[in-house]
Amino acid sequence: MRQNIISAIVDLNEPDEALRPLTSNRPVGTLPFAGRYRLIDFPLSAISNAGIRDVAMFLPKSGRSVQDHIRSGNSWNLDTITGGIFTFPYVAEKDYSDPVNRKRYYDDYLTFLRKSDSRYTIVIGAGNVENINVEEVLQFHVDGNNPITVLYKRQEPETVAPDEAALNISEAGDVTAILKAKEVTPDAVNHMLPMNMGVYLMRTSLFIELMQNASEQDTYASLQQILSEAVEVYNANAYEYTGFYSKIDTVKRYFDANMAMLDEANYQALLFSQRQIFTKNKNEIPTFFAKSSIVNTTLLGTGSRIEGRVDNSVIFRSVKIDRGAEVANSVIMQNCKIGPGSHVKYAILDKGVVIGAGLKIEGTPEQPIIFAKGASILHEADIDKGVQR
Repeated sequence: MRQNIISAIVDLNEPDEALRPLTSNRPVGTLPFAGRYRLIDFPLSAISNAGIRDVAMFLPKSGRSVQDHIRSGNSWNLDTITGGIFTFPYVAEKDYSDPVNRKRYYDDYLTFLRKSDSRYTIVIGAGNVENINVEEVLQFHVDGNNPITVLYKRQEPETVAPDEAALNISEAGDVTAILKAKEVTPDAVNHMLPMNMGVYLMRTSLFIELMQNASEQDTYASLQQILSEAVEVYNANAYEYTGFYSKIDTVKRYFDANMAMLDEANYQALLFSQRQIFTKNKNEIPTFFAKSSIVNTTLLGTGSRIEGRVDNSVIFRSVKIDRGAEVANSVIMQNCKIGPGSHVKYAILDKGVVIGAGLKIEGTPEQPIIFAKGASILHEADIDKGVQR
């Protein structure tokens, strides 16, 4: 895609309360996923695959892990001489009764939009697992009748929370409002709800106008509020995304999305379609499997040592599972160690967790047990450090 046609805004300030303790020391966007990726890899890959070279990244409160992962943007071909990733500091929870803070919030967006000199802008977060074809979305927008395009995914009503954002789509196919799921009637044919993905595309000139108008008000409105209100004022084109999708806003959804990658069809559709998902590369040795190891239906990163048994699990890089240990239906992050004879089932072990010998760690499919980053579970009494949400 020719430069200056479209720029991108990646807002990393997603709510993270329901994902703690996994987000106690990192934002949602740097949550590890599928053995080697981070959630932020998905929007950055969509941007890279579309040839976009001007990207504004609005950092969360805990931005260190974002900067460590992104660095120059080379892994996504975003370390260009002109353009690249422009980072803006955390401002999401300032006191916006202060007009100085309000002005700064809007000025950051306006500065980027004006300097990008792009015709269109796409807004995308890092709280979803998805593989979006931005070029196709742009063409859909150009062919549409409305100044804004909103992406949605059809989902079964019982799989979404009543207060989640859904689209009210008219018979003409226009989005007329963004409402709570409980306020939207499922379609008569498939009995599905059009759930808002939080991805918007519009002319940059309109975006500038929206932010400028908001900056002149006496009350604060967040970016998502501004975009939602703009949909009501102008109506929007409704673009249906049909690929693999998971909204990562609860521990259960995070766990289920990782488990879904054990299905070969999901794995291939998301990670190995015509649009590649890029991530920061690490040059490590392959995983070592001892003669005593048994591994079934498991996704493994590099550099691990497996001497025990692993079933239906996602194992990240440099994990050590000792002889006689058993892991099932679990997500084991980087640098974890599981001692000999221990059993781990329906668990999420954050980075660097150590499980001692002969312990039984067991959650449930609905509430996997979580151990925070760096925890040492060496005795039976330490199991109480686990959290189930």
